[in-house]
Amino acid sequence: MKILHTADIHLGAKNLKLDIDRQNYLKNEQLLQLKNLFEKAYKEDYDAFLICGDLFHSKNLPAKFYNSFLSMVEEFLRPVIYIKGNHDENNVLIDNLPDNFIVLDENRPNFRLNNIVFWGQVVPSIIASNIDKKDFNILMLHGNINNKNDRDFVDINAYNPSSFDYIALGHIHSYDIFKSGETTTVYSGSLFSNGFDETGDKGYIDVELYEKGNVKVTFMPYSAHRYMICNCDITDLEDFRDILSCVKDNLKICTKQDLVRVVLNGYVTENCDKFLQTLKSELSDYLYIEIVDNSKLKIDFDKIKNEELSFKAEFLMLVEKSEEGEDAKNKICQIGIEALRGDDISL
Repeated sequence: MKILHTADIHLGAKNLKLDIDRQNYLKNEQLLQLKNLFEKAYKEDYDAFLICGDLFHSKNLPAKFYNSFLSMVEEFLRPVIYIKGNHDENNVLIDNLPDNFIVLDENRPNFRLNNIVFWGQVVPSIIASNIDKKDFNILMLHGNINNKNDRDFVDINAYNPSSFDYIALGHIHSYDIFKSGETTTVYSGSLFSNGFDETGDKGYIDVELYEKGNVKVTFMPYSAHRYMICNCDITDLEDFRDILSCVKDNLKICTKQDLVRVVLNGYVTENCDKFLQTLKSELSDYLYIEIVDNSKLKIDFDKIKNEELSFKAEFLMLVEKSEEGEDAKNKICQIGIEALRGDDISL
């Protein structure tokens, strides 16, 4: 049996750093990609489609998104099994639900599909008193199982993990897998990314169930648009063409459909011309591009000290006479020279 496991779709989410046109484009694009995923799952004969919470981003969801999603479910024909996440708490999925949309909660703690029983995030004692270990049991949870300080912490041990063959998790937006005995526990990660705090590939989990204790799990990259951070060391580069070439080399891991943050690092000389606006313009064929300049001025302190009638030399001498430690003196000198040059200060 084949199961598609996903979570944290966050339909309707937007990144406020983007302009309105890009926000709307990405929201509609995600809706289209989700529709394509349902069609792909149908064509590839998945037996069930799991959504482990945070289907919608907020209760303020346009009717188009809600109705489109229900149409996708209905056309899939096979069971779409869903548990609520922390973002879904205020959404009411009760109107015109297709028969194949299965909501697991306290009212319906489980769903059987042949010899497989899917369990929702209900009171653990309900599961303990009803589970049959002869079945192939799958538990669906939404929460952080590793951090007790997270307000959405879930004590997975309360569910007796060894009772399950597969535990499908949502809430953490990156893929992770744990194996303990015959139990496979997986965070699918978010299906899409909505910011630079969620970089890299996003996708879903292909779960193939054989006999008990034999589960094959494959992460399937899917999202057409990734948030990517590219760090570029431009130390000792002075010519703009060299800087542009360095950045382009680092961008080879990206596609033009990605949203990219280029971070310039390293130490540059006073003669370095970065031309940041021109650099951004040269890279404008990406879906989104931003430049963060973290590079610092490479200062020849000995040369400055020997300058005559120089504010910079006077400043360095004053710092040297101070009672600050060496690390503090170096930082003060760096910031002070940048300020005297009229540069952005490296705070």
